[in-house]
Amino acid sequence: MTQDNMKTPIEYTIVAVPFHADAATHDELSKKVNEKLSIGYELYGSPFFSEEMMYQAMIKPISKTSPVPSL
Repeated sequence: MTQDNMKTPIEYTIVAVPFHADAATHDELSKKVNEKLSIGYELYGSPFFSEEMMYQAMIKPISKTSPVPSL
C-alpha cells in the first residue's frame, strides 16, 4: 500500500477549562476553541464536561509538508 492510499493523518487535541456553574466557563472555553480554529483545527463532537472540567475535542489534518507535532 502506498502512502497516497492511506488516510490523511490528523492531530487530535482536547481543549480543557475548569468548570464553574456560570457563563465564564463557556466564554473561556469558547476563547480557547476559537484560538485553535484560527490555526486550522476543527471541532470534533460536542463539548463535554466532568465535575471539575469542561472539554472540547478538536482535530487538525497533518499536511505532508508540516513537521510532526511534538508531545
